[in-house]
Amino acid sequence: MQTKAKGVSKTDFIVCMTDGSKPIQANLAQTPEIVCSLLERGGIIYFPETPFDISASDREFLLAQKQKDADYHKNIAYRPKEDIVTGYAAKTPVDAQRLHSIMADYHNQTTNFLRSFIAPYKRGWEPDFATFRPIEEKGRKMSLRKRNDLIHVDSFATRPIYGDRILRTFTNINPTENRVWRTSDTFESLLETYKNVMPAPAPFKSKNDGQSLLTRLYSMLGLKAVGTSPYDKYMLDFHNFLKENGFFQSNCRKDTWEFPPNSSWMVFTDMVSHSVLSGQYALEQTYIINQDDLVMPEKAPINLIAKAYNLK
Repeated sequence: MQTKAKGVSKTDFIVCMTDGSKPIQANLAQTPEIVCSLLERGGIIYFPETPFDISASDREFLLAQKQKDADYHKNIAYRPKEDIVTGYAAKTPVDAQRLHSIMADYHNQTTNFLRSFIAPYKRGWEPDFATFRPIEEKGRKMSLRKRNDLIHVDSFATRPIYGDRILRTFTNINPTENRVWRTSDTFESLLETYKNVMPAPAPFKSKNDGQSLLTRLYSMLGLKAVGTSPYDKYMLDFHNFLKENGFFQSNCRKDTWEFPPNSSWMVFTDMVSHSVLSGQYALEQTYIINQDDLVMPEKAPINLIAKAYNLK
């Protein structure tokens, strides 16, 4: 499906439902609670005209940046807790400082916008990394479990989140090319299909019970954590299972979404199964949404899993 729209402003957005139903036209007059419920059900909130201001000179600068050690660093990343940028190959200290300024500004703009747009989440959210993705996704050489072109749900392999949610906001800054996604069924539907194939998880622990002092310190600094949790292990196993399942990749229901230049979209990537078929030069900001702040907690993967395996 093409996601282009004519005659729209920065206050207009479209809800692209990933269950096969028709898109919903909306604007900023919608209440934050309604927006949150649509996201939690598996909707993609799509802005044909990005609400974020990125100057022409900043775009030009970003398009010229190169990623360092592309096999190790998946993306160029701004880490707000540490206020540093990793994974880039800046030519001069001046370029490094400018890249830092642009990435920090994108982080600040998205955070300020979302404070009102999805207000219920702001109380307990944790703004995570902001990333710049300068590499063309089509034909990108990655190990199977790291490939973006295979349909999957997101999980954090090294930083456990104990049932909190992964919300991501994207902006396509490519001047001419769409960023093309493909989605399939939601995690809720896929869990129902594959729960008897996947090993049952160990009983879940609360965040406070499950985190050691060292793990909390690492998480606060945005560093690789020591150990994981039963929830995070299950989500990572499910992520890997989908990518490694050739039958699923070939035969699952698929919808294609094309996000044109200067558009933005946001989605719970732990609910919406997705892949990236092509596209180069995208900005992204991740938020960890506290499960206690959800509008529809019954749709949270941790609660869906607990219900599926009678863990509560």
